[in-house]
Amino acid sequence: RNSTRSLHRARRDATPTTVRRVAMPIGRVLCVIITSATGHVIIERFYDRLGEKDQMRWRERLNEASSSSVGVGGSAKLSVDESDRVAEACGTSRHEDECLAWIRVGNVRFYAVGSGEYDELALAEVLQALVTSTKGTVKKGGLDDERLFAQYGMLCLALDEIVSDGVVDAIDWDTARRGTKLKMSETHE
Repeated sequence: RNSTRSLHRARRDATPTTVRRVAMPIGRVLCVIITSATGHVIIERFYDRLGEKDQMRWRERLNEASSSSVGVGGSAKLSVDESDRVAEACGTSRHEDECLAWIRVGNVRFYAVGSGEYDELALAEVLQALVTSTKGTVKKGGLDDERLFAQYGMLCLALDEIVSDGVVDAIDWDTARRGTKLKMSETHE
């Protein structure tokens, strides 16, 4: 009997103890918005339940934060040919615990807001993925609201592949494109 107790004690002592975890701000992408250069919303996704007034406040905050850098001669503006440089050229700002990032490519503005681990660098990657997938979806010509509205459904599917319920899923165009094609094939069956 003593040998059995010592065996159980040895097993208990050999089992890993509970690891104490330090609380880390997980965060999430709070919203992604695509607008025309004039500010008309083309696509927007809010990943938290917000009322219309709160959504309007976020749009205003993003517009105010980005207005100096996406205007004529602004630093957060790229041509469509330079769209692979989004991560290094996007504008960023902070509002309380949230991080804001934006870029203008052609005649389209891309915005993202995140919290916690979704800081400036993570949001820059989200914007890069969004711009790349938008350019890949539109294919010919520049980026403007007319071309984006023509491909609205595909852009929504691509956005859903990049950010799903506030969590980044795919940051490269090939993964987003494959996921979009898979969703399209499922809807046609």
